[in-house]
Formats: sequence, structure tokens, C-alpha cells
Amino acid sequence: MREKNLFKITSYYLFCICFIALSGCSDDLEEELKGQLSESSISTESDAVALIDGIYNGFLDGGWGYYASGVLARATDGITDVFVLNDTKYRNLETYNWTDEDIVSDLWASIYTVVDRANWAVLLIEGIDESAFSDVTKEELLAEAKFLRGLAYYDLTGLFGDVPLKLEPTKSDEVGLARTAVETVYEQIEADFEYAVTYLPGRSYTPGKASKGAAYGFLAKTQLRQLKWAEAGVNIDNLIALGDYNLFTESNFLELFYESNVLDDEFIFSIMSLGESYSTASNHHLKFFTPWGYDTGWATVGLPVNIYNEIETGDERNEVYFEEYPYLYGGATKNAIDDFGFAINRKFGSYNRDVTAPGTGYVAYQNYGISKMGVPVLRYSDVLLLKAEIENELNGPSTEAYNAINQVRNRSGLPNLTEGLSADGFRAAVLKERAIELAGEGQRKDDLIRQGVFVSTLNQYAQEQGYSVTITEDYQLMPIPRTELDLNPNMEPNPSNNF
Repeated sequence: MREKNLFKITSYYLFCICFIALSGCSDDLEEELKGQLSESSISTESDAVALIDGIYNGFLDGGWGYYASGVLARATDGITDVFVLNDTKYRNLETYNWTDEDIVSDLWASIYTVVDRANWAVLLIEGIDESAFSDVTKEELLAEAKFLRGLAYYDLTGLFGDVPLKLEPTKSDEVGLARTAVETVYEQIEADFEYAVTYLPGRSYTPGKASKGAAYGFLAKTQLRQLKWAEAGVNIDNLIALGDYNLFTESNFLELFYESNVLDDEFIFSIMSLGESYSTASNHHLKFFTPWGYDTGWATVGLPVNIYNEIETGDERNEVYFEEYPYLYGGATKNAIDDFGFAINRKFGSYNRDVTAPGTGYVAYQNYGISKMGVPVLRYSDVLLLKAEIENELNGPSTEAYNAINQVRNRSGLPNLTEGLSADGFRAAVLKERAIELAGEGQRKDDLIRQGVFVSTLNQYAQEQGYSVTITEDYQLMPIPRTELDLNPNMEPNPSNNF
């Protein structure tokens, strides 16, 4: 592995002295520049909290990478049939032209930065005396670090499969590590989430903080990757039994994604903006999901026509996914499908800003591209639909399975799902519901792989889009970055490296 460039954050001391930390507030996570820290001086609870906050910082990669700016969504949903990518930078992902082996190299680097920060936090917090902690326990902070490391490795394995498993912080340049079998990495991910389940609170009332509920959810998702249906079902049930989460029903589905709703009970875990500065780790997510002519969005992306056409009459999610749109510069209403070849997905758009709203003059410039909007990583509707899917796999379309999917349908103004479906029919109904409910949130690729329809679904999508490519299982994993292969003699490529 290219330790010098990926794991080594210039040096650990630069990380400790200069990283931006998050201070927990009742309604927001604000920027705070921590003071002088070094390996020898870390001894207080505030030092430990600063280490944890530095890990959270990494998930936004300065506001422009990883979970921010739609980057991870493009490498997951963006290669499936729920997210069209016509913006120049990511067009090759959309059309399956992956001859550039560095096509997602930035993600590899960003995620391993998070891993290294988590490893440093675990090492250093373990070395702090128990007597230093009063407002939070040492175990809870370690649980946060391990949860975040587990999430980072969950993302890495989803993108690349076998990846080097590194559980010690980088203190110097090291010999490149070989890839670890994904089954072994999953064991570590599960161990990290299980530790988090043990020591984290049921939920956090600070936006974007790890919790027992989030740990149960990602433990279940890791087990579902391995088709451990029964084990995943137990953890989904444990999450639901906490009683801390509900579907958003106070208003229409669109308003769930408003900035002011970052603390809603539907969000089990989100990645939050780090502040209100355009250039300093703000979350630019809102600018990369809509086209310019609609709301000055920076990307020509949207919901594919095939999924849009599956939305049922009366589905209130049509306020989020729509065809007719008011042209930004006035005049007649325009048609997104005619203009762009897709429907608009406005989950993450400028019109959803009701906290950092656009101003006028210089104020408008200051607010441009800035948002307190969260990046949803795990929602309660996702959990309910997984509950329906798991129950169907274990027991067929039972009353429990119907109850779970119907909660999501009813929230969207739809009637209960047709009774009497076969297991296959119910499975297809859940996949369809998940596609519509979660489009643009990074869940579709795992759904298709888990149900064994990745190849068939995406070949149909490629044909509908007019792409001259035959999708195989090799497209499930991204190329290992060429920079890694060149610098690390122990690194092996993926089949997609040969596209």
C-alpha cells in the first residue's frame, strides 16, 4: 500500500495540531480549531474528544470528497439504474467506461485517511487514564472511533472487495500491505460495530454522531453482505426495539431533507456539514444532485426514466422526483426528461435550504454552495424495508413483512401492498420500493448484489440507455487505483483493472 501518500497524514503531529474538530451542539456541529496536541501530551477528555472529532471530519474530506459533494453516491448508486450521471467528471462511471484505473482513487485515499485517524484515536484514547473522563466514558469514545472505522471499512469493501486491513496507526513509512480477504475484513467490521453496540447510547441528539442504533443497523448491513439473513434480522429487530426512531410524517416526504430536519427521528446516522464557510469543510452535497437550470446545481444528474415511470399514481414522493420543472431564468415550465433524459431528484437541492438560505448581494455569495444539510447514511425507512426483505427471505411474505413495507408505502400516501404475493413477487416489490425511496442515497448496488440481480438489472439499464457494454459480475468492484498498484508490489488488481 502507498503508506506515504494515503495513511501518513503528512505526519500524525500535523493531524493532531491542525485538524478541524466538531463540538457537539444541540442543533449543529460547529467548527472549532483545537490547540496544540502531540502524542506525548494527549491526556485529557477534551484531547480524546478532539481525536474523535477529527475522524468525523475525514468523512467530508474538506467538503469536496468521500460523503460530501455526492462523491460516494456516484461510485455506488451512480453505477446502477437509480442515478444518471451526465456530469463530465463522472460520465465514465455512468457508461461503464472504466479504463481509467484511477476512476475512484480519491475515494480510496479519503477512506484510508479516516481509517488511520480512527486507529490513532483508538491507540491514544486507550492510553489515557480512566480518571480523566467525566462527561463521557472512555469506552464510549473508543466505541465511536471503532464505529467510524467499521463504517470506513464497510465502504471500502463495498467499493473494492478485498482491501488491506490495517488496525495500527501509521507512524512511519511502511512496506505496502497485501489485500486481506473480504471475509476477514467483515469479521473486523462486525467486531467494531459490536463494540459500538455495547458502549454507545441508543441514539444521539447531536446530528451526525454515532449511536447504538446506527451500530445495530450497520452490523445488520454487514451481515446482509454475507447473506447472514437470520443474524441480520436479529440486529434489525434490536434497532427497531430501541424505540428511538420513526418515519417522518409531520409533513411531505420532501421536507424530511430540509436543513431544519437534521435531527428528525428518521435519520439514524448522517454525515453533517462542518460549518458555514464555502472553502472550509462545508458540505457541498446540495450542489451536486441537480442541474443548473433548475436550482443552480453543479451536475447534470437525476433519476433514470425507468425508475421514474415505476412511481405509482398518488405517491407523494413525486414532490421529490419530478419531470416538469420551473426554469431558473423564467419563462415556460420545462421538461427534465426532454432536456436531460432523466427526472429531477431534489432530495439534495438548493431549494431545501431553510437554515443557510440564499441571501442577496455579498451575503448570497457567502451562502452559495453552503449547506447545513446532512448526508443521510442510514434512515429508518431503509431499516423497515430491510426488515420486510429479511422476513421474506426467512419466512416468506408474512404479516411482519407486509407490515414493514406498508409503513413506508403508507407514509408516501400509497395503499398497502397487494396481499397474497409469492416470495419472489414480494422480493421484487421490496426492491422496487427501495429503489424509489432511497435513490441517490447509495443503497442500490448492495440491494442488487444481495438479491442476485446485479448483472441482469444493469444489462437491461445499459441497453435502455444505449450503452454498448455487457455488464458482468466484475463490475461489482471498482478498479484498485493504478497509483496503488504501481507503488505497492504487494497489491493485486481487481478484474475491473483490466477493462
